[in-house]
Amino acid sequence: MAGPTPSSLFLRLTNTWRALVLRSDVDDIVLELLGRFSLEKIYVDASDRDAHQQLVITLLLQLKSIFDIQRLTLPTDGSHIGWYLGFLISWEVALRSVEFVLQTIVEGRETLWEYRSLRERYLADFLLSSLRVLTLHPKAPANHRSRDRRERFARIHSLLEQVFDSYPGPNSFPLEVCKEITNQLHVDPDSLGLPPKLASDLPNLTSELYPIPLCLLPASIAEIVPAGCFGSWLLQYLALRDVSHFVVAASIQYAANKETREMHLRSSSARSRNAILTALDTLRVPPQYARVEMVATISTMFRIVLPDTLELSRHDASEARFEEFEPDALDALFARLAARQVIHRVSDREMVHNVTQVVRKIILQDDPSGQFVPTKRPGLYAVNCPECHLLGASQLNLTEFDLMSSEQGNTTIQLAPQTRCIYCREVITIAREVTAVRQAWELLEPLRPDADTINVERHLPTQFQLRPPKSRASGLLPPGYANTLAIGAERPHGSEVYSSSYPGKTVVSSPTSIDLGGSLYPGLVSPQTPSQLQISLPLRHERSHTNMTADHRSKPPDDLEKLDSAFLTDPPPFSHGSPVFKRLQNSTDDVPSIHTPRSVPIVTSTEKGKSKWRLKFTTSKKAPVGISGDSSSLSSTALEAQKLEEISLAPLLSTQKHHGRGKPSKSINVTLSQSSTLALFWTQLLIHVWDVATSPPTMMRVILPESTCILAAVARTHLAYVIGTRDQKLTLRIVNLVQPTISVVEYRIPSSLWCKSIAIDREENYVAVGFENATVRFFKAKTSEPPREDRLHALSHRDCRGCPSVDTLAFSQDGLALLASTRSPKTGLVQTYSWRFPFHAFQELTTCRYSIPLHESEDNGLTAAIFRPGSDGEETLVCITTWTQSGTPVLIQPQDGHRSEIKTDVSGRHAKLGTRIQCAAFSPSGRELVLVNDKGHVFQVSNLNSSPMDIRRIAASKELTAKSDSFAMSFMTIADEGYVVMAWAESTRATGWIKKIPLTGRESFATPDASDILYDSSTYGATREFLGPPVELAATERIRELPTQPGDIV
Repeated sequence: MAGPTPSSLFLRLTNTWRALVLRSDVDDIVLELLGRFSLEKIYVDASDRDAHQQLVITLLLQLKSIFDIQRLTLPTDGSHIGWYLGFLISWEVALRSVEFVLQTIVEGRETLWEYRSLRERYLADFLLSSLRVLTLHPKAPANHRSRDRRERFARIHSLLEQVFDSYPGPNSFPLEVCKEITNQLHVDPDSLGLPPKLASDLPNLTSELYPIPLCLLPASIAEIVPAGCFGSWLLQYLALRDVSHFVVAASIQYAANKETREMHLRSSSARSRNAILTALDTLRVPPQYARVEMVATISTMFRIVLPDTLELSRHDASEARFEEFEPDALDALFARLAARQVIHRVSDREMVHNVTQVVRKIILQDDPSGQFVPTKRPGLYAVNCPECHLLGASQLNLTEFDLMSSEQGNTTIQLAPQTRCIYCREVITIAREVTAVRQAWELLEPLRPDADTINVERHLPTQFQLRPPKSRASGLLPPGYANTLAIGAERPHGSEVYSSSYPGKTVVSSPTSIDLGGSLYPGLVSPQTPSQLQISLPLRHERSHTNMTADHRSKPPDDLEKLDSAFLTDPPPFSHGSPVFKRLQNSTDDVPSIHTPRSVPIVTSTEKGKSKWRLKFTTSKKAPVGISGDSSSLSSTALEAQKLEEISLAPLLSTQKHHGRGKPSKSINVTLSQSSTLALFWTQLLIHVWDVATSPPTMMRVILPESTCILAAVARTHLAYVIGTRDQKLTLRIVNLVQPTISVVEYRIPSSLWCKSIAIDREENYVAVGFENATVRFFKAKTSEPPREDRLHALSHRDCRGCPSVDTLAFSQDGLALLASTRSPKTGLVQTYSWRFPFHAFQELTTCRYSIPLHESEDNGLTAAIFRPGSDGEETLVCITTWTQSGTPVLIQPQDGHRSEIKTDVSGRHAKLGTRIQCAAFSPSGRELVLVNDKGHVFQVSNLNSSPMDIRRIAASKELTAKSDSFAMSFMTIADEGYVVMAWAESTRATGWIKKIPLTGRESFATPDASDILYDSSTYGATREFLGPPVELAATERIRELPTQPGDIV
């Protein structure tokens, strides 16, 4: 479906759709939400109004999502009701849910008084969805007696009148409509049914909603409100709202099903929208209702899939922060539904065991040895030897091209000449796939549940938003805590009424990505930028300070948006020049416009001591300009081979001056890829992607984050960066740098933990982020799925508050291990934790503990903790470096704890290495280690498993006065040659430097063959000695990519 990049809200609705459609436990889900809300409300202090209103809004948003799906599931007239009952919420649970919500709003008058949008928007939207389901539900209780249903609707009407009495004053159109609906339902429960044509022709979720059926197209929409016909305006409005709901749902279902067929949904949806807005214009609405508000309820729905729809909703800037709750609520609901599904599967032990056995046998058929990991997927093939033996895809060594051709329907594959059967050694020429094996694996493998993380999280108090209140010294709980069932029903004596004013929410736009003209990847644009934009440096970003809602926050600027062809040939009747719009515009002339400027929290001088926004590179000493260091030990030939290239970073700083988010940061951070030739020069407000393989380096991309950038990492294909706000609201964004059609993967991080480190695995399946409290989270890089969280101290104590931060995260060169490190702020003890592929479990490397004294001058903590897997008879090694006075760089063998300090002989020809190390890295082969110290000297360490080690200085770079984020080093392969690449930046000169040190002749820079890395007995034997018993590999996690260029690490 062609069109602009989907918004963040659209993507979340798609995820929720996948988790909610056609479930048979809807009653249990709703009851669980209500029960969880009741448990959360126990710990709400009467004075904490924000916490209470956030809980209520979250509940309303999640319930509305469920009832929206239920409305789409209702069967049409004449359908067999019994087929649908398993997917429908029961009428009784639905009605009691509405009563529960209304009672909560009434009782929370004191704490919810100021938040008008909670009632006028979120409560009204929930009531409209739930009342529509109750009205059209095919299985009402009490044998369908109208008297009983009237009594139940009368109770809801009475509760809604109490809401109006508790919150006097003017109410919004949606809330007034809800009152009118309950008023008519308690008189006649069947008075608000569907028009006959819609009742019989509307589709439901048991089939596809696309292409849009005839009953949702303009001709049928015009019959709902015929010209010159009076009818019931409420009945007609609800029918038009139903049509809008189904049209929007068609686009969401299209995305949820990952459809590729062209259905022309965008143009069809636009025509239906225009017909609905025209019908609303002719609707005879009672004079007490504002027509513009009625139209706004429909236009807001369409803006989810058609961002060019007119925005008519009025938003109070003081309540703009509520928009943050919607993504968080949908994310929490999706995570809970996914976990619930896994738990249900695990509970059926027999089914799980049988599925696991079938999948394991299929994998063993692919390779009976059980050691080879398939490059793509397991498969079984019959070959044309005399005995017609069956061989696995791994045994045939099929290439990626062969497997793709098999997937396209060609089950017969031509083999390479002189290929022999591994059983009878006869020559074979073709292999025919047994497709039933592959199809069984594809169907069953996703059903294998992994509930380990879920089971751990269920026993942690963090599953709830609110923590228990702390008891006071007298043993009494805080005031207002006892009033838990009716919070806010009575105001404590002497309490003051809170002011209704609230600072406006910072409105931000989607990240803007620009592909500069002349780059090596022409035509690459950000997935969230619908058109290619080429500009010249310096960049200027001008943004209008327009109030934006959550459902269209990702909309690009108007001058970049591609209009649908249908709008160019057939202008919508609801356009700026139409009579409809003019009348609506006149009715909104008296409404003041609200402008919320974009801004970035800036650390003032009085806050620098405590704020987490202060960059790590802070010192009172002035760094010397240029290159320093003793080069006497370097030969003239070596110096000539080392390339030093200067690049201008003026656009990186000058662009920020034109940006509207406050005072720009003067510090430039540098990040080098560990698996490609890409480098990042970035500030808090802008990210530049450079390719250092060219000479001089080439600017590749410009990424404008949505908010303040805190961490960034880049691999071969993906760029990952974390943005945040002053109140520690963090978001991880993962951008595909190669395929512009792929949407940005976004994760809103709900907790208040601050991020400290980030790394991308070499296969680019995961982005690992280290947080405070010894927490590491794994985010899928290619699909938006709930992240997995590992608490490193969970085995020693349940509450990790106060635990050290995860200072470093680093994947090994072979991509099979991840190492994290922490340093205790109380004892100075350094601890390392390791994961191995597929990174499902971790354990501490207790033999690698390293104690470093605290309270030393110039103590900048850990700088590197890296891992080298054992191979070719050499032991596995862990290297730990710090920027301290007594923390000598050390190599540790995890198997036995043997450690060797890395020191240079000062009396020799080498300069002193010292203990202040900026960065360290193992070579791809693992035979050498390179370190950079505070003087900018680059040291190469070889013979790592020998005593003494060979340590020599091979280059000089910039002298540093403290551990700096403006300096990075990595191994890279450029034109089939190995290099140590260093990059650093100086903000005062707006200049960056790239230095390439060739390693030809020093070592074999070639990476071991991928099959040796994965399956060599020495490698796995050494790894298992300290990483524990092997974990069963999930097939989806074992997909490994083939090299795309010589020297790439796979």
